[in-house]
Amino acid sequence: MGRGSIGYILVYFSSASFVLFIDLLTKKIAEATLKEQDLTLLPFLHLVLVYNKGVAFGLFADAPDFLRLPLLLLTPPLAVLITLFYVIKLKRVYPSLLLGAIAGGALGNFYDRLFLGQVRDFIYLSYGGFSWPAFNLADASISIAVVGLLIREFFSKER
Repeated sequence: MGRGSIGYILVYFSSASFVLFIDLLTKKIAEATLKEQDLTLLPFLHLVLVYNKGVAFGLFADAPDFLRLPLLLLTPPLAVLITLFYVIKLKRVYPSLLLGAIAGGALGNFYDRLFLGQVRDFIYLSYGGFSWPAFNLADASISIAVVGLLIREFFSKER
C-alpha cells in the first residue's frame, strides 16, 4: 500500500461509516415508530417493519442454520476486504466512495445479524400488481453503489 492510497482509503472509510451510521439510525427509528402500524408515504412507498433472517429479499431464510449462518456471517467481512482491496488497487475517488457504500451497507446488515439474529427491513415498494420485497438503507446503498460502478465501467475509457 503506497502513500497515495491513504486519501482513497479515507474516502472509503468515510463513505462506509456514513452509510453504516445512517442505516443503523433509520433502523432504530423504524423499530420505534413502525411497531404499531405501517405508514404509506406515497401510493407506491410504504414503511413497514419486517424482520428478515435470510439474505437479500429473504432468500435462504428457511435454510438450516448450519448452511445459512456461515453464509450470513462470513460474506460481509469478506465484502469489506474485497472492496478495500479494490480501493487500494484503483486509486480513484468515485469508486472509493461507491465501494465504501457497499462496505457500509454490508456492515449495517452484518450488525443486525450478529446482534439481533435477523435484519430489520422497513422500506416497501408496491403499486398495482407490482411489489418489491421490503429492504433497508443498507440494501439500497449496496444496490445504488453497484449500479454506479457498473455505469462507471460501461462508460469508462480506461480499458
